Amino acid sequence: MTQIAKFKFSIVLLLIAILTGLTTEAFAQINNRQADELSNRPRLFFTAGHVKRLQERAAEDNIFKEASDKLIERAKRFLDANLVPKEYAEGGSGQHGNYGRPSSQIADMGPALGLAYQMTGNKLYAQKLRDAMIHYGSFSRWAGDAHHDPPWHSELNTARFCYGYAVGYDSIYDFLSADEKKTIAGAMVRLGILPTLDDWVLGENRIHALDSMGHNWWSVCVSMAGLAALSLAGDQPQAEGWAHHISDVFPEWFYYKGNILQNKPANFDSKGAFYESVSYTNYALSEYLLFRLAYSNVFGESASPDIPLLQTAGDFFIHSCYPASDSLMSVNFGDSSLRKNGAHTIRLLLANGYDKPQYHWYLARTDRGLGDPVGLLYDKLQTEQAVGDDIPKSILYPDIGWAVLRSSWQDNSTMLAIKSGFAWNHAHPDAGSFILFHQGVPLIIDSGNCSYSRREYTSYYRHSRAHNVILTDGHAQNPEDCGNGDRGTVTPGSIPRLIDAAGLKYVFADAVGPTSWKFSRNYRHFLWLDDVILIFDDVRTHEKGKLEWLLHYQDKAEKQGERILLSNDKVRAIVQPLFPEEMKFVEKKGLKDHDPDNEVTYLAFSPEQTARDAKFITAVFPLETGGQEPSAKVELLKANEAIGVRVSQGNMLTDVYLNLRADGRKMHRNSCNVIDGWETDAYIFAVTRPKEADGNDPDSVVRYFIACGSYLRKNDKVVLDSLSKVYTVFRPGKQMQVHIEGQSVMNVFIRSAAKPDTVVFNGENIKVPYNETAHTIRLGTNLIK
Repeated sequence: MTQIAKFKFSIVLLLIAILTGLTTEAFAQINNRQADELSNRPRLFFTAGHVKRLQERAAEDNIFKEASDKLIERAKRFLDANLVPKEYAEGGSGQHGNYGRPSSQIADMGPALGLAYQMTGNKLYAQKLRDAMIHYGSFSRWAGDAHHDPPWHSELNTARFCYGYAVGYDSIYDFLSADEKKTIAGAMVRLGILPTLDDWVLGENRIHALDSMGHNWWSVCVSMAGLAALSLAGDQPQAEGWAHHISDVFPEWFYYKGNILQNKPANFDSKGAFYESVSYTNYALSEYLLFRLAYSNVFGESASPDIPLLQTAGDFFIHSCYPASDSLMSVNFGDSSLRKNGAHTIRLLLANGYDKPQYHWYLARTDRGLGDPVGLLYDKLQTEQAVGDDIPKSILYPDIGWAVLRSSWQDNSTMLAIKSGFAWNHAHPDAGSFILFHQGVPLIIDSGNCSYSRREYTSYYRHSRAHNVILTDGHAQNPEDCGNGDRGTVTPGSIPRLIDAAGLKYVFADAVGPTSWKFSRNYRHFLWLDDVILIFDDVRTHEKGKLEWLLHYQDKAEKQGERILLSNDKVRAIVQPLFPEEMKFVEKKGLKDHDPDNEVTYLAFSPEQTARDAKFITAVFPLETGGQEPSAKVELLKANEAIGVRVSQGNMLTDVYLNLRADGRKMHRNSCNVIDGWETDAYIFAVTRPKEADGNDPDSVVRYFIACGSYLRKNDKVVLDSLSKVYTVFRPGKQMQVHIEGQSVMNVFIRSAAKPDTVVFNGENIKVPYNETAHTIRLGTNLIK
């Protein structure tokens, strides 16, 4: 309930009192119920009901008994812990100064000692926590001083202090004397709440906006100041108002849409993904969800604002994870790591009522949270849950430029992740880059990052050469975007298309925008056919230069003729450059992920000659266990102003062609071409047929793929007819499968030699008209989106 709503409610009660003759005393009793509720302590997290439930679970379940025992042991160790001296904390310099140790200590002490006290009643825990809060309350600041102009008074350490104090004050409230409460509350307001609110929220002194400090800082700092304010509601006159104000304005942070003039991206993708990486998504969301949980505990679940993005925010961790038989890894684009996960956020989503089966599956594979006092108290894990059949194997986050594709949700499957979006702060200059997991390990990798205080963080990890992209004369994205200057990306990359249908996966990554100071074309297409991933690159630079196709790998790379064998222990994949036909393989020196003191080798594939225009075709074969050769065979195809690949696997052949007339060279004219007898204007098309079938008969084809094409025909048989160009994959036949993406107004005609019994269109069974003469079905505007 907002402050305005509370005021209106009080007015309504007053009118009722007047109209019904309710006595002033009775009205006061009604209006004071909320104040009575605020007097119940603890009320943030360690409520009496939750503590009782934990004690009951510990008595019945050894898992919770062991976790409770470990909590008590941890609390006992804190009894002997030395507090960080004021002289040390205030003797540092820079943005965080020396406040990391004391803020981390009180952030750990608050919940551990507080819950131990509530569970046991042992006053030694409360006494230690009280002494720590009084000690750290004597500091002159809870934030470093980087001499910003204007000065900053709060940062991430301030948030940690606020968390420890809020939980600590709330947990030992009954132990504290009136003077001790006043002292501790005063410190919270003076050192934590007001410096944060003045810096980040309140208009009288505010210096930050929603897009300051990489976007995650706003959520972290403001949430914990809000939590501290919640702990003081009823004791400090302004505290309740501060908490309500923070709750009311938080939806603005979730729906921040970016800033063109300062090259700032939106916070969240429309599907719920936060742009700053898995690690920072977890950080920013979990801090808010802690505040939201406490706010709901104090004022009721209906008091928190409706934020629809929370319905899907946790799904980002599901779709960006890679389950191996012995662990669960995460896509590590940007400032994250393979071992980071969103378990903290998922636990708090469950605690806040956002429950999905896959969240339980995820927690069972990562961290249930029983070592965290809040996680222990609010545990809701259902271990029998799994990823449901309705969870797609491929996902596109178009607003942040992430795509993730996988062969299955089973452990040790094959997973391909692609990024082409913003570069700024924690999002690296990696437009068009990709990574590959196979059989439980990473094979093609991101270089990662290191400590932000190391010069290598800026000089290497946040440069394009640390990613799997194409360079011209050593450059792709402008170094000012991220590594030198943090100016941000004027024009971000994008992933306009992802298709996963009929046994074929396709992704189109557009990296032109962020590389436009060097490139006028920088398009990358991924076509995953059975056991091979084909990568088509279409680049054009402003000046002739040395082009390099970069490959960062985990463990080993062995040159075998014209291909590279990648291996990580016993897991293998082959990378085979197909076009240009003669390229140099050059070893280059990079830095190890999270270990800048150790060099690693990566590869660059480079054409012999400098050039402005180039096409690259590369095949990636993830090998089966123990396999030495791929199950799919490929050969280069050439045709009239076209290049392509023939993929042979089992009894099937797939011919894939890139139409060179469709690469922008034919302005004002359609990119018409005849390629191996196929008449088309498509940019890329692929036809799959049995090996023994007649290659001249379109009706022998069992699967078609067309990217950016309006027609495809052969021997007077029209396979595709659409005035506007579409992206489509379809299987003709009696049980026809069709997936089409394109503009909202269109009519598409697709060939089927016989009238189909069923048509599954974009995942749904539909009825469509069939033209017996033309042998086509028609898909109209009312169906295509």
